[in-house]
Amino acid sequence: MKYFLRFTDTPNEDLERGISLLDLPSLETLIVLPGLCGYSFCEEEEIEHNILSDKEIEKDVRMYQKNVWYSGTPVLFKGEYIKQNPNSEGVIFKALEIYKQF
Repeated sequence: MKYFLRFTDTPNEDLERGISLLDLPSLETLIVLPGLCGYSFCEEEEIEHNILSDKEIEKDVRMYQKNVWYSGTPVLFKGEYIKQNPNSEGVIFKALEIYKQF
């Protein structure tokens, strides 16, 4: 298990839906991805065993937030890695639960 960071205003709906749509300007159709788009954040042990404090987690989330152009609320999901995102930005993951919203 890992934790993934996703920027969204609809985390519960994302969790229920379980997929993302990829809309690239060069394509005329949407691509249905086999999971949610996001960023690998940390390993399960880093949170489960308190290796990362809540303060460190929030600091890292805010750093991501400054460096990406996505809008929406930062949300940490617990889930499983599926593959790299075909748009070369982040990863695709299977979301199992919402850990925390910031």
